[in-house]
Amino acid sequence: MKKALSLLLVLAMVLSFAVYGVQASAEADTELTGTLTYWTYTDNAYQLTTEFAKKYPNVTVDVQVFGGDEYKTKILTALQDGTNVPDMFDLEEGYVYEFLDSSLIADLSYVDIEKLTENYYAYQLASMKDSNGNFKCLTFMSNPVLFWYLRDACEKWLGTSDPAEISAMITSWEDMLALQKKVWDASKGEVAVFGTIGEMPKVSAFSFDPLVQNGELVISEDWVGLIDDMRNFYESGVDPEYGSWSGEWATAWNAGKLLFRAMPSWDFFTDWSVNEGNVGIAVPFKASFEGQTCLCVYNKSDKKDLAGAFVKFIASDEFQIANMENNNQVPASRTAIETLAETNSDPKFGGQNLIATFGEVLENVEAITPDKYTRSVQNLFQKTASNGIKAGEDNDTILANFKAALADQYPEVVIK
Repeated sequence: MKKALSLLLVLAMVLSFAVYGVQASAEADTELTGTLTYWTYTDNAYQLTTEFAKKYPNVTVDVQVFGGDEYKTKILTALQDGTNVPDMFDLEEGYVYEFLDSSLIADLSYVDIEKLTENYYAYQLASMKDSNGNFKCLTFMSNPVLFWYLRDACEKWLGTSDPAEISAMITSWEDMLALQKKVWDASKGEVAVFGTIGEMPKVSAFSFDPLVQNGELVISEDWVGLIDDMRNFYESGVDPEYGSWSGEWATAWNAGKLLFRAMPSWDFFTDWSVNEGNVGIAVPFKASFEGQTCLCVYNKSDKKDLAGAFVKFIASDEFQIANMENNNQVPASRTAIETLAETNSDPKFGGQNLIATFGEVLENVEAITPDKYTRSVQNLFQKTASNGIKAGEDNDTILANFKAALADQYPEVVIK
């Protein structure tokens, strides 16, 4: 009897495997064939092509990775020469808008991009368009800015490690400074809540109107107020002045001597050998993101049908869910986020539902269509404001220096 049951069990397993094999084969599209060339600046591209190959096993994607400044120059030269141009290529958020208005980059409406991305967050949709509102690139992941913290340190100094309770404590930079003074005094200057004024624009900047609008500099009261907030923090006497992303900044955080870091959902600075299970993330009082990879299609490619299949696959919830589960890259799709959030619990983060936290930030990022000035001018403002505050300059001097630096970098911008 036992032998018979064992044989039945084996047979059932074999049948089950056979059925699964049939299903897996049925899901694969073997009719689409050909070769695509794909240029990029990141090894992450292999994660995309590996998943794509499962769906389209007879399409070969030739990935070529180029590093650093070499890549931007290489793709620009290829487009200008019109020779050896890849069928698809990635562009980084910091310079993508220098390219998007070019007619050499395909308008992705040819693959019905509006339908493909109808479940995307509003800011993602805005960031994929050129200056005329045409969809010229696709992004497949999000990088929300968060407050990273260590649970044991926050329990000790704030009395809680609950992300919602921590977020409720800090609803403004004034709240952050008040908490900073409290913890600094209690720890006798050993522990800081926030480490540097350089990270303050990272949290707030995408909640403000862009500094350059329609080719003209427009400095709103929000930007002036940010200078005041940065100065108040710096002159408080409780600013440890850790350099953003510096070694001392990372060391202080991993040791529990710096409670919050403003970082996107990707992170290079956690010592997981010490803090695995002890990390948490909280929603900042302003919504922002940092970094974005944008996929473009060469408009003169004779493989636009194959490139279109690649775009459709990368835009899908199917891929973005698998990409989050396998490669820890946060989806751009709201429905993918919602699906993952139903069951997410990350043991590295003390069992926190990270996906739900990401979604809370992403829902509130302003739908600003960036241009070639947006991010770089923000960075220029941050640098000028930080340096000016540390040099004891007033707002008028800081803004004058900012305008001079902007005119030097972008002489075409109208500055009044």
